[in-house]
Amino acid sequence: MSLLLRKVSFALAAMALVTVGLTGFACKAEAGIIPYSVIGPHEYQLPVGKEIPENGLNLLLSYNTWRDESAAYDGESGTRSLFANVNKFVHIFNIDGLDNAGFLWEGVLGFGSVKTKDNQSFTGMIDGQTGLVAWHKPTKNWTNVIEYWLYLPIGDNELSGHSWNHSIAYMTNYNVGGFTFDGDFGYKLMGDYKNNGVEAEQGNVFFANAVFAYKFMKQLEPFFKLDFQSTESGKNKLTGQKISGQHELAWGLGNQFTITDRLNLALWYEGPLDGRNTTKTNAGYARFIWTF
Repeated sequence: MSLLLRKVSFALAAMALVTVGLTGFACKAEAGIIPYSVIGPHEYQLPVGKEIPENGLNLLLSYNTWRDESAAYDGESGTRSLFANVNKFVHIFNIDGLDNAGFLWEGVLGFGSVKTKDNQSFTGMIDGQTGLVAWHKPTKNWTNVIEYWLYLPIGDNELSGHSWNHSIAYMTNYNVGGFTFDGDFGYKLMGDYKNNGVEAEQGNVFFANAVFAYKFMKQLEPFFKLDFQSTESGKNKLTGQKISGQHELAWGLGNQFTITDRLNLALWYEGPLDGRNTTKTNAGYARFIWTF
């Protein structure tokens, strides 16, 4: 592709983190899912010690989003729409003697579809991820979590970030009565992008997310959320042209449904509040969690 090359880089973290980025290296407004914006209620409310069975717990998480990418804060968007289906397998385990702690390994694979402004469509497998998570529960209501992700450039050519990236995040959950708070902040270290004759330094990303929920009954747990990301500037290494940084703050409103003790569904809408050099978030999300 030309210098208007667009990349889509998908990622996800525990209990639900996705990163999607579309980049135009010719001063187009950038677009993308805010990292970890897929988190919902109870995302980091994790079991510890003897709450975890001897053989561990397995979870399958499916995160799905459709985004209208046609409107931008500055300039014009090079993208019409984006769909992502990101699936994560999680194995939770404990270590004898650590009664207030827990651990997990996670792996991510998924599918993406992007439609550009000039009506080109790109569909296929997105980049994978693998990660490790550890957490500690100092009180019965409060959980502190640390997570590391390795991003694997194994997706289809048009949908891969074509770089090895790393991220680390602090996450927390606090719950009392029907109220639950989940939040996180983290930093993503971006490797150099190399593909089809284009080589670029990518800006690192700071992100933060918060979810406030109240459970009235199994089928009624409304929640409000805020998601923020700020991307540092980068550089086209062949031309020396600067790739502008960007930021966005978005809000979300939705509901979580407890279908069974082993299956729940969260649905929400997410919209824009403030941003620079990025498309305006206008998206629907669906998150499924199945425990087996």
